[in-house]
Amino acid sequence: MAAKTARSRTPAKKSTPRTTAPRSASARAAKDAFVEGVIVRGEAAEPCKDGSLPSDATHVKKRGPNGQTTIARARFKLV
Repeated sequence: MAAKTARSRTPAKKSTPRTTAPRSASARAAKDAFVEGVIVRGEAAEPCKDGSLPSDATHVKKRGPNGQTTIARARFKLV
């Protein structure tokens, strides 16, 4: 059996910073439709004063500084 020789490794390439690609009009419309659907179905709610969410809510609803509504996943719904 031949003896194993140590191979020199080349250093890993440095990663480039990830940038957000400009969204197309159809991607923006799909995102807006998804957010609107979650809100209409009642799956998004603002937190209560104690910080908890209603039992049927899966997303937290937030208002941005420009008045735009955003949602963030908080938990999964068990059916």
